[in-house]
Amino acid sequence: MSVIRKALSLPSFLFSVFVFYWSLPFFAIIYRIRFINVGKRNDMLDWAKALVAFFHVTVLKQGEMTLYRGGRCLYLCNHRSWADFFIDTYLTEGRAALMSRWLVYFVFPVFCSSVIVLRGIVLFKRGHIANKEAFNAWLDVTLGKSTVPGLLVYPEGHRSLKPTSLPLKRGMLHFAYSRKLPVQIIVTRGKEEVLSEKTLSARWGRTLVVTFSHVLKPSDYDSFDAFFDDIQHKWDACWKSSYDKPTAGVPELSMKGAHEYDYPRSMWWLQLGMTLMSIVILIGVMWGSWVALRTGLAVLGAAQQPVVLCAAVWIGASMLRAFF
Repeated sequence: MSVIRKALSLPSFLFSVFVFYWSLPFFAIIYRIRFINVGKRNDMLDWAKALVAFFHVTVLKQGEMTLYRGGRCLYLCNHRSWADFFIDTYLTEGRAALMSRWLVYFVFPVFCSSVIVLRGIVLFKRGHIANKEAFNAWLDVTLGKSTVPGLLVYPEGHRSLKPTSLPLKRGMLHFAYSRKLPVQIIVTRGKEEVLSEKTLSARWGRTLVVTFSHVLKPSDYDSFDAFFDDIQHKWDACWKSSYDKPTAGVPELSMKGAHEYDYPRSMWWLQLGMTLMSIVILIGVMWGSWVALRTGLAVLGAAQQPVVLCAAVWIGASMLRAFF
């Protein structure tokens, strides 16, 4: 039965990944990403909003706390699936650079190249860091060049679909403590229901539940251990709030007055060029795919009609299932 479910979910998953992969040119063409605007804008938030709208995601907010907008901050998010990238960018209103492995760039080079231009992503090589002080100094310089004030990290270290959290890693929390960088925890339930590479599934119309912690300031703690212990305690509380509390009467997340940025002229031109180039490449890919499809169908000869009919039924059933 599991094999049947996976087979049924595969077309909708591949379609969703295709849109995600080419999300920059797709949403630029319909101007959901305002890449030509010469005034203030927030391309990262535009991109995330467009994908949230594409998947028809609704976000409910548990508790009284909201996103910290007071300046530099380390945002700690739970790590569930590829959907994390746009959902957490949406939840942080495009205020934070994503910290991610270089492997992600090679999986999703189109939108990652755009975010590199915007200095909204910090790519690092996974593995043991021999010289942590040198790494932290490099991170200081990298963040100093960014147009956004925050940094978004996944302290669990790995994507997990378990109903409970993985143990928190201390590396970036040491960085925050040594730099007196405020920390806010953001735990969201349901991100993997939107898009999951582990289960090869995508669903539309999902409802997520998010909980924001209050801001934890390293200067309020006498030691790193006390700081870490309190973060762990608040993380567990946010997890319980998002995953265990009933959602009846919980309001939708309100996003008003999100900050926009004056991009430097060089960044504006680079982003324009990157976006236009991605549109041209997308058009070429679509044309090449159409030619390949026509050629493949022609080879089938008399079997063309039944094959097309079976494929249409399979794809239609998959897309229909993704809405329920």
